[in-house]
Amino acid sequence: MKKQSNYKKPLKLERFYKSNAWHLARQIVIARDHGLCQNCGGVGTQVHHKIHLTPRNVDDPRIALNEENLVLLCDECHNKVHGRYSKQKFDSDGNLMPPSD
Repeated sequence: MKKQSNYKKPLKLERFYKSNAWHLARQIVIARDHGLCQNCGGVGTQVHHKIHLTPRNVDDPRIALNEENLVLLCDECHNKVHGRYSKQKFDSDGNLMPPSD
């Protein structure tokens, strides 16, 4: 179950992620990384900005579209990088177990 979030992506970022330039950069990174998560080796699904994209830097192609700033990750690794949706595990008695990282 995913954690509910009130976060709404700024309109400037939403527009960027719908742009042809982003879709092309994303496809290049997926091909470059052979469709594999560069952290765990699983199936890559998310092209991640190493320098996080913000409304202030989205117009800078050295950050937004630079292949050196982009890496392919799986959903789980991408969420870990952003500190989202941690998977909680429980023992057979229903007690919360400590993280295995």
